[in-house]
Amino acid sequence: MKSFSEKLKQALFSLLPKTKTFSRITLKKTVADDITEIAKGSYPKEFIALLKGDVKDDTLAIDGLIYQHFAASPHSASMTFDLPMISGAVGSVHSHPGPRNTPSSADLRFFNKRGFIHLIINYPYKYNNIACYDFEGNRLDFSIENF
Repeated sequence: MKSFSEKLKQALFSLLPKTKTFSRITLKKTVADDITEIAKGSYPKEFIALLKGDVKDDTLAIDGLIYQHFAASPHSASMTFDLPMISGAVGSVHSHPGPRNTPSSADLRFFNKRGFIHLIINYPYKYNNIACYDFEGNRLDFSIENF
């Protein structure tokens, strides 16, 4: 006989989609604006946040940021996860204070643990400095849109 907590876990798991499939990624312009401003304000340290979004009509639409307490330095940013299972988090965003927006080995380890997609923005923190990656570190196309 299953315990109450096992039954609850099974019920919650059944509510969650098993896989998220999409062929297009959009980033809401106001979220892109927030990302650039937070990165500029955090410089020379990194910042990190989670991305809020949902898949609709084959498009992953990122429409918000979820903030958690994080520790930052010019070389890294890390956070502890205190989110409920159903939080709407689809990935992460963080800044690199240098000229590259490619994932480090530490970034790749983090990507494998949290979400479907991950954004990295590098200095000087403009839209064209944002890169998008899947959880394995493969670069993905995305668009910044008003929605």
